[in-house]
Amino acid sequence: MIHILLLTTFSTILSYLILKSIYTIIFKSKKKVSKFLVFIGAVGLIVFYYTPYSFYLEPSYWQFRNMCKINELPNNEEKYNKILSYFDTDLDRLDWEELNNNNDNKRKWKITKEHGYYRQGIYEYATLTKEKEINSRLGMVASFLSNEAEINRYNINQMAINISWHTRRYFFEITNLLSYGDMWIEKTLACVDVAKENMTPKGFKQ
Repeated sequence: MIHILLLTTFSTILSYLILKSIYTIIFKSKKKVSKFLVFIGAVGLIVFYYTPYSFYLEPSYWQFRNMCKINELPNNEEKYNKILSYFDTDLDRLDWEELNNNNDNKRKWKITKEHGYYRQGIYEYATLTKEKEINSRLGMVASFLSNEAEINRYNINQMAINISWHTRRYFFEITNLLSYGDMWIEKTLACVDVAKENMTPKGFKQ
């Protein structure tokens, strides 16, 4: 509710300032800005805010998008080090022991055919780094795919950076029709929404 109030207030003020500038600078008019036009302008700004085109005006979106584009690069050590640089490490300094000995089944698992990216003898095990928050809008993990359960720098067949970007766009969803429960859900974007992940294994031709 607070989000909607702030969005409405900001859109109304911005609409007024835009129209005021048009009145005074372009038309050289001293007339008062029409309240109806301010309302229409505010509605237009809110509608624009909820379209994907508005993302292009936000620096954090471009940061997110450019980082995700790394996933399109060929799978090799240069790519792996680019990804790991966002975690303040590289293949030489990565804590392999922590990566291999974590007992969290959400960070390490055996890949099966049901996952959709299983390749016998190539993609049989997946491992994730710990999640890292860049800021309030960006969070990320790195994923490793290998043919061996214990991963090392030489058996990484594919690597990707997985980022979630909080859009600050909220949508109303009814969660329980019986109790009329409702809430505002924030839309988030992932790397798969802006870049194509290169699934060609290291050493294979694309």
